[in-house]
Amino acid sequence: MARRKEFDPEVALDAAMRLFWRNGYEGTSTSDLVEGLGIARASLYGTFGSKRGLYLAALDRFLSGAAAPSPADILASRASALDAVRDLLETSAAAPKPGTPQGCFAVNATVEHGDSDPEISRRLEGNRSRLETALFGALLRARAQGELAPGVDPSSAATMLASLNSGLKVLSCAGEGQRDRITTTVDTVMAMLTSPEAAVTG
Repeated sequence: MARRKEFDPEVALDAAMRLFWRNGYEGTSTSDLVEGLGIARASLYGTFGSKRGLYLAALDRFLSGAAAPSPADILASRASALDAVRDLLETSAAAPKPGTPQGCFAVNATVEHGDSDPEISRRLEGNRSRLETALFGALLRARAQGELAPGVDPSSAATMLASLNSGLKVLSCAGEGQRDRITTTVDTVMAMLTSPEAAVTG
């Protein structure tokens, strides 16, 4: 008879996600994981295979939206498409909630690994593509609503906003001293995107 697991793999995976998010892959030792997850080393390997296997599972968990509402959900949450775009940027730049690591696990993983690991790169590129697709849809909706400034190409603007979104997540890690810079950045890009008519009525 197979021995019953003495821990909840989903709870352990959530704890691992936060450890890797906070410390990175190289900065998190197997001993850190055993202590942080509260499980035996044999249970860790028996369930997740390896530290790398656990890291990939934790990254997948984060990218699935386990830590926060997904960008697609945020972008669909407002009647005004451009208000939803602002919400996304402000959410990305917000100070972390208590118990949540600073920054973004996906951005941190990009900085740590670059393009050195094909499996990680594929996951992160997929995440960037999903964000750009969601932003592109929001900007098409903004254009249909008469909110989008003339001459703004939704595809190019979606790519720009996705890159800006990552930058805001990094800048937010520098603390509250960056708040004015973040506010100016968000206000400026939204002014560039907004049509004169929508700016007057908004």
